[in-house]
Amino acid sequence: MSYRKIFWGLLLVLVGILFILKNTGVVFFNWHTIWHLWPVILILWGISLIPVKDWIKLVLSFATVVITFFAMQQYGPKDNHNWDFNWNDHDRNFNRDNNDEDTSTTYNNVMSEDFDSLTKFAELKLNIGVGNFTIKDTTYKLIEVKHDNDNANYSMTAKAEDSLTIIDLSLEKGEFNDGDIKNNVNMKLNPNPIWDLDLNVGAAEVDFDFSAFKTRNLKIQGGASDIDLKLGGSLPLTDVKLEAGAASIVIRVPESVGCEIISNTFLSSKVFDGFTKIGKQQYQTPNYDKSANKIKINLQAGVASVSVVRY
Repeated sequence: MSYRKIFWGLLLVLVGILFILKNTGVVFFNWHTIWHLWPVILILWGISLIPVKDWIKLVLSFATVVITFFAMQQYGPKDNHNWDFNWNDHDRNFNRDNNDEDTSTTYNNVMSEDFDSLTKFAELKLNIGVGNFTIKDTTYKLIEVKHDNDNANYSMTAKAEDSLTIIDLSLEKGEFNDGDIKNNVNMKLNPNPIWDLDLNVGAAEVDFDFSAFKTRNLKIQGGASDIDLKLGGSLPLTDVKLEAGAASIVIRVPESVGCEIISNTFLSSKVFDGFTKIGKQQYQTPNYDKSANKIKINLQAGVASVSVVRY
């Protein structure tokens, strides 16, 4: 058996094990942590080209993986949820969901846009990149954005077109010293308008709770990401399109709302409890046809762990 077959087989097994350990809370990591390890692929590729026996290549590859893991544990910068592998770290995950934002992050920079009562529809275009992003709370303004990176140059513009206001939020420039990713962004939205959201978050940790908002269209493009979405069901139709690379994805939908999933994923684990498979890539809840309000989810992901949970 050739080295290449053994190598790629073991690599797929390793990725699967990482998904299982992450989903069960045994190991904690963010996908943008893995993204920063891309040079290891070059090393392993180089090893495959060395003209030596296959067993020597396997030993060198195994040694590379082990050395990389322990080097990250020992020398990788630690910042809340980044660059940190932790065994049996259930408390970390629990605290992440329950801590108040003021006790975990100090937001030094604030941007906002006032709410106009003529605004019936709002569109948020977000292009930020690396970091930790949250949307949970409401605000009397149209949007309020807080971040903790003093070296980041954010740009936010708002354009009103009759009853529609379009907000464009982007990171023009940011500095992450010594590989320490410090880019925590907390956003608050006004619950009155009907929202369309087009979010490009790159390699990020995303925690968005839209249950208090009227969300019509939600499009998220992420790279190596941790994505946690909680959706509401106040509109006749909520359309969700999610594209990601190597990602861990959790989507929460109300039990009272009919939900359909179109899942186009590669080398991914899928958990769709409470859904019935009605086609090759199509899943529906039993109440989908009879529900007045519906959620449609279109998933496209590479190596991913995907869960859709009804609450």
